[in-house]
Parts: sequence; structure tokens; C-alpha cells
Amino acid sequence: MTALMAREEFDRYLGARHRPAHGRRTAERWAAFLLPHLGPGLRLLDIGCGPGSITIGLGTDSIGVDRAPVTIEGVPVAAADGAALPFADASFDALYANALLQHVPDPLAVLREARRVARPGAVIGVGDADWDGVLQHPREPLIDRGHEIREALRASGNVRIGRELRGLLLEAGFERAELTVNGNAVGTDDAVFWTAETEATWFEAAPVIAYVTELGLAEADELAAIAAAWRRWGSTPGACSATFWFTALAWTPS
Repeated sequence: MTALMAREEFDRYLGARHRPAHGRRTAERWAAFLLPHLGPGLRLLDIGCGPGSITIGLGTDSIGVDRAPVTIEGVPVAAADGAALPFADASFDALYANALLQHVPDPLAVLREARRVARPGAVIGVGDADWDGVLQHPREPLIDRGHEIREALRASGNVRIGRELRGLLLEAGFERAELTVNGNAVGTDDAVFWTAETEATWFEAAPVIAYVTELGLAEADELAAIAAAWRRWGSTPGACSATFWFTALAWTPS
């Protein structure tokens, strides 16, 4: 198998694995920080809207953009790169981007485009991850090694973008930027077991093994050991973990 074929199989696996969870995301959960600033009649652009499960809950006159758009009932969707939006200057009253900036090669370019299409006084809300904000008990060195492999598989982007959101919004030309952080704990027997199994099966998936070994990042036996470490953690009494999610609001000058 060539590296290109392995990458294509890996991408298909990731899409199939994550699509159901992405489709269950709601505005109440993922855009709660932005919802108080929205209302009917506002023209909103959801950049990187994915399946649109958040978009449809924003309560606005929404438009979605995505590099691989899908049909969203009641919401127009355009095929576009966030760094080259197909809209005129000052077109939107509100903008939103969830879990997008960690994946793009130039997040500042995306936010500058958002600033360009934002009307005076428009609000923007962005949410994203920071992989350094992971707390786990007990610590498993092999699990840490698994995080390193996953990061190495990213073709572009920044998995620590969360801490930079406020500064990026200001640099892009927004003002009054506000950053908040929310924690998510895995702290029950069921949650720990589910998390461990989910992570272990990722390292056991054939497309993951093929791509990781093709790139020379690890051998199959190391990936099996990482999967075993996750299950060992999941069966440890008192095991728990926590992650952090960063959200930021900002406005264009009135």
C-alpha cells in the first residue's frame, strides 16, 4: 500500500468514526457562550459548519460554509475555504466557528476573512481545543506516546490553538475579545470504560495501523501496547481524566 492509499483509507475511517458524534452536537452545548448575543433575523455565517447540527439551533438567519458541504435542512450551505469566503464585505451580523481553527494551516487568515465579511458591531464566537490541557489519573506513559502519534498525524493545524483564540481575534481586527474555558470530566465507571474502549479501538483500527506504520511513526506492536494501556487505565479503580475547551467572543468596531 502506498502512503497516498494509506492516507485515503485513514481519512475515510476518521470520517466514518467521527461523523455520528459530530451530527449529535447541539447549539445548546457547543454555542452556549454565543447564544445570548444572537436572535431571530440576524444574518449569521457558520464557518466550517460540518453536518449543521449546531447551525440549525442558533436561532438566526444562518448560512453555512464548509470545504466538504452536506445538505442541511433549512440552511443554505456553500462550498468554500474559510480563508477565501465567497461573500461581500460587511455581509453578516454574527459569525461562528467550532473546532475549525485547530485544523487549518493559517487560522489568522480565516479570522481576517471573518472580519472582512462582518458588519460593524457584529459578534463572533469561536471554540476550540488545547491538547496540553489534559489531566489524567493514573498517568500512563504509553497513553502519552499515543497522543504524540496522533499529533504527528495532523497534516496541518495547531492542537494548542485554544489558548491563542483571544490574541488571534484581536490581531484579526476584532475588539473586546473575551476568553472562557470549560472543563469536561471523565469520572464515572461507565465514562471511564467508554473512553478507554473508544481510544483503544482507534489504535487497533486497521487503517490507523497501516497509515502510522507507512509513515514510520510507530510499529504495530507499539500501537497494540498503547491500546492495552488504555484498557489498563480504564480498569483501574479511581481512574479519571479531564480536558478543557476554550471559547472566545469578540466584536467588530461599531
